[in-house]
Amino acid sequence: MDDRDHLNRKLRTLMHCALSRTTLRLSCRRCRHSVLYAAVPVWWHFHRKGIDDRIPEVLEHFYCTRCWRDRQMVSRPKLQITRTMPDTCPLPYPDQQTWKNFMSRYRS
Repeated sequence: MDDRDHLNRKLRTLMHCALSRTTLRLSCRRCRHSVLYAAVPVWWHFHRKGIDDRIPEVLEHFYCTRCWRDRQMVSRPKLQITRTMPDTCPLPYPDQQTWKNFMSRYRS
């Protein structure tokens, strides 16, 4: 199960997905366009902006760019948590010291 952590708990937030080093697959319900994002930079973006990182609320911040470009329609994607690594990620990763501090804070 890709939507579970190492203790078999359901991943409910971006923070938990980032700590489990998962990938987020966002798929459009209309045109079937999909994109893969590493969870760490997505979590970092939401964390820096102060946006709620619970999975249902996260989906409200994404839309299909292809549907928007072609039809001027906002189509909210469905989310699948996977272990497939993305080719590229347009979002920056946190610097190494910030990530280590976060990991130590979470593990303690």
